[in-house]
Amino acid sequence: MKRITIYTILISFAIIIGSCGLKRKNPLDPQANPTIDIPKTIAELTIYTSSAGASSKYVELRWTANPSNNTDGYYIYRSLQYYGTYTRVDTTFTNSANHGSKPWHNVRAGEYWYKVSAFKDYSAGRLEGYACQPRWVNIP
Repeated sequence: MKRITIYTILISFAIIIGSCGLKRKNPLDPQANPTIDIPKTIAELTIYTSSAGASSKYVELRWTANPSNNTDGYYIYRSLQYYGTYTRVDTTFTNSANHGSKPWHNVRAGEYWYKVSAFKDYSAGRLEGYACQPRWVNIP
């Protein structure tokens, strides 16, 4: 019994000491690589919708563009609830998007939550910043 306790303590100690020297291997980690710049959270998101009775529904989103040195594009997300699951519904390379302008967009009357995040392309991959606070919209 005493031998098992000693082995358990030694193994726990080895794990703790070994994990202290853990190297970061993520090439997009801004703490390990100072040349990586996380895209800023977008600001001033405004939303416009199609009018009541319009045959084709759409949601137009606009926001203040991020500096081009840390942003290459933006992802548009939509959910049915504020804390619900958000699905990426569009990608754009400007500071506006018209969700409903493409044949694969599915925009119907109802209440939705939209949010936008910026991304930056690096040779090691695409780094996405934090999404803005969700905005509610009612599509008539």
